[in-house]
Amino acid sequence: MKSIASPARKASKPVVQVGRDAAVSLSYPESPTHPPRPVLYGRDAELDSIQALLDGARVGHGGATVVRGEPGIGKSAIVDAVIERAEGFTVLRTLGVEAEHTWSYAGLQMLLHPLLDRIDNLPEVQAESLRTALGLGDGTAKPQRLQVGLAVLNLLVDASAKQPVYVVIDDAHWLDRDSTDALLFAARRLATESIAMVLVVRDGFAPDFPAPGIPELTLGPLDLQASQAILDTRTDAVPYSGRDWLLRLAEGNPLALLELPVADHEDPLQPPTTSNSRYSTTSRIKQAFTERLIALPDCTRTMLLVAAAEETGETAVIAEAAEKLGACLSDLEPAEIDDLVRYHQGRIEFVHPLIRSAAYHSSPRTRRIDAHRALSEAFGNGDIRHARHLAAATTGLDEKAAAALESIASYEAERGGCVAEMAAMERAASFTPDPCERARRLVEASQTAYAAGLVEKALELAESAERLTDNHVLLARTALIRATILSWAGDLGAFEVWMESAEHYAVNGNENTGYPLLRGVWNAWETGDFTKVEYANELATRFGGSNNTWAKRLARAAAGLNRRPWVSAGEAVDALRSLYDYYQPLHDDFHRFDHVLAARWRLLAGDVPAAHAAASEKVRDCREAGATSPLIQALLVQAEAQLHYGRYADAQAAATSAIELAAETDDRRALMQGRVWVLLPIAAIRGEERRCRELIAAAIEDAPEDSVIPADTSLGLLDLGLGHYEAAFDRLHRLVEGATPMEVLTQVPTLVEAAFRSGRAGEVKEAFGWFADWADATGRPYWEALVERCRGLLATDAQAGAHFARAVELHHADDIDPFERARTELVYGEWLRRERRINEARAHLREATEVFERLGAVPWTERAQGELRAAGDSTAIQTGPDLAERLTPQELQVVRLAADGLTNRQIGEQLFVSPRTVGYHLYNAYPKLGVSSRTELAKLDL
Repeated sequence: MKSIASPARKASKPVVQVGRDAAVSLSYPESPTHPPRPVLYGRDAELDSIQALLDGARVGHGGATVVRGEPGIGKSAIVDAVIERAEGFTVLRTLGVEAEHTWSYAGLQMLLHPLLDRIDNLPEVQAESLRTALGLGDGTAKPQRLQVGLAVLNLLVDASAKQPVYVVIDDAHWLDRDSTDALLFAARRLATESIAMVLVVRDGFAPDFPAPGIPELTLGPLDLQASQAILDTRTDAVPYSGRDWLLRLAEGNPLALLELPVADHEDPLQPPTTSNSRYSTTSRIKQAFTERLIALPDCTRTMLLVAAAEETGETAVIAEAAEKLGACLSDLEPAEIDDLVRYHQGRIEFVHPLIRSAAYHSSPRTRRIDAHRALSEAFGNGDIRHARHLAAATTGLDEKAAAALESIASYEAERGGCVAEMAAMERAASFTPDPCERARRLVEASQTAYAAGLVEKALELAESAERLTDNHVLLARTALIRATILSWAGDLGAFEVWMESAEHYAVNGNENTGYPLLRGVWNAWETGDFTKVEYANELATRFGGSNNTWAKRLARAAAGLNRRPWVSAGEAVDALRSLYDYYQPLHDDFHRFDHVLAARWRLLAGDVPAAHAAASEKVRDCREAGATSPLIQALLVQAEAQLHYGRYADAQAAATSAIELAAETDDRRALMQGRVWVLLPIAAIRGEERRCRELIAAAIEDAPEDSVIPADTSLGLLDLGLGHYEAAFDRLHRLVEGATPMEVLTQVPTLVEAAFRSGRAGEVKEAFGWFADWADATGRPYWEALVERCRGLLATDAQAGAHFARAVELHHADDIDPFERARTELVYGEWLRRERRINEARAHLREATEVFERLGAVPWTERAQGELRAAGDSTAIQTGPDLAERLTPQELQVVRLAADGLTNRQIGEQLFVSPRTVGYHLYNAYPKLGVSSRTELAKLDL
């Protein structure tokens, strides 16, 4: 095949490098003694920023940056200039391709090609996931997205073992979503690696590229001095009299400064007048390219059109397709001479993305269809690109094209490419003649969009399907998808959609109605609307069938745990227990989430050990499977259980992990929950008023609209610790008398104490009776201990002592919540001191003081110390905080797993970080703990 030759250039003038966004890069022709050196105008600060990223990677402090800017502003030129300085780096570079925007993991395939021989070095699960994602194996299961991301991270880390790695992704906005997710996952975890990553993104005329958590560098227009310097290189094309208006027209865009002077304009160029200058400049550059294309011979334009339509640049296929349209490779020569295309590494490349766009869109629509049809024939039926081009060449409804696209969706599904699968199925639906079949394909696309986390797209597809069909099974499925999404968004309309799904299922029988009814009950329970709970319960009775008892039992639990008179709290606990292992989710996509829901039910039933065990099992399962959304919820349940065990550092670590994952996935509700359900109670116990305010403000900022922020429970505990007894009583009493008293159920003992200390004990007897009924049903001595403590506070002084003594005994029989045990020791010690049983009082007050101090509960420590001094004991107690409190949340997670005997590699798999990052955290943790090895670590009481 003929190679495309480059025209000769004169050596007396500098060569303008107008490569991909490299318009500001100037170099002189190569010579044996003077290799070309790029010259950048007006970009010293930006160049230094990227250089600093590389310098950090050299010493193991890597990172990532997103470089943004309009077309031609010089993004890739800066990256190129830094590559010139990247001596000793392994440089991995690829680009996003518009035609591959919906091909799952296409970007990763190109980027990781030089590293494929290293895949065997990865852990088996990661290696298998990556092979399947890249189409290198015939894995039997879909690769999990988090496992693919972790595999990418560890593959890059492995490559950086001998020398640092510089990763550059040009046109990252055209990466497929699956590749983007994997690369951004890795990019956020480079802080301890010898890896620098730069993602180059075009602003305008391109898809959005959100990259939360990654620093950004936005390139603005060049200043006048730099613009003039670039224009000086084109003095042969720009008359002196036209420089001023050309500078205004280019608006500091380097590519515009280079291209506009040679554009063939019939009329004099006019200064820009539109306020949207960024886009107008891009349009002018594109128009300049279009004018150069129009001047080319017809056969050359045909070759360029075919090459633009098949963006992979695969020469043999492009040549075969072009031949069908009367063109051949040699016809590209005029375009090469005019610096529009080049032949690089066996592929035809456009010198700039805007040239490709101009070559495609400046051709008539009928000609574009001809090009896609020719390409489809060139690829043949065995290639998925055949179907893509067939679809592009189809102008109306066509089942053949639709079926071909559905086969692509199946192929992408096997590789775990949810976004690509969704796009192919949606495209297939658009060509489907039969409305019912089109609806089916839209439902499949919606389900896949939901699995990919594209909730807005999933809603759009589901609603489109509903307008096409009256098939009740399909309508039930679309309602199920919509209800799930609305529930997680906190939308108050979710309940009606759950009921809608159940009613559609009921048309064809009752075997599938139980699941949406149960979820509807849970949704109504969470929003505090018990009229809706009863409505769902009535529907379950009307539909009948064994599965519908799920909803009836959950409705019973909701009533009892929210003080409805027809169900006791004890009966509510029994109803929850009957659901633990009874029901099964309707679809696999909901499987892991619903088992996390069952773990939360154990917590509501007061079985802290069972809830902790179930949540911890789900955390391990979700980590191995890479199931992000259920992992977040499992971590939150685990953290809440750890609160009850007094393991605050562990609870903070689990909640922090959940919050970090929620931030990466934009799960705003989980962000709020992590802060309010876990971090806020710890801050309240420790008396950290400022921290409490900060957490509540952040939760309000994070939460979806109309969300209820359940902060008063923790603030009541804060008030009690600080001695604001009336404020504590008012907060908690308002909750217990409100629509959803379940929020305050486990804090009824705090309400009772606030009532006792503010002289309002008579106002809480009903609430206490409700709590006592629930605590008795749990069967746990821990909860019964709190009941006895409350009885002591509500009893006369003569009777109180026996209740307090019994409470202490029960606490020691059930090793849960040292904070509550210390509170019991404190009130018992206070009572003993009032009874002048000083020696006994001191023992209990010392015990309380030691526990409070260890937990960092400052106001409670001060109160216990004051009581101890009043009892005549002024001996200083210096237990200090737990060892775990010395560590950061991630250090603690690493240390615990290391103490269990896991290797750095195994820990990395659990926590979604590299082995090197694990080693970094251990290195920092050892001196904090006073140890120097894993052997010593295992002996610590953490």
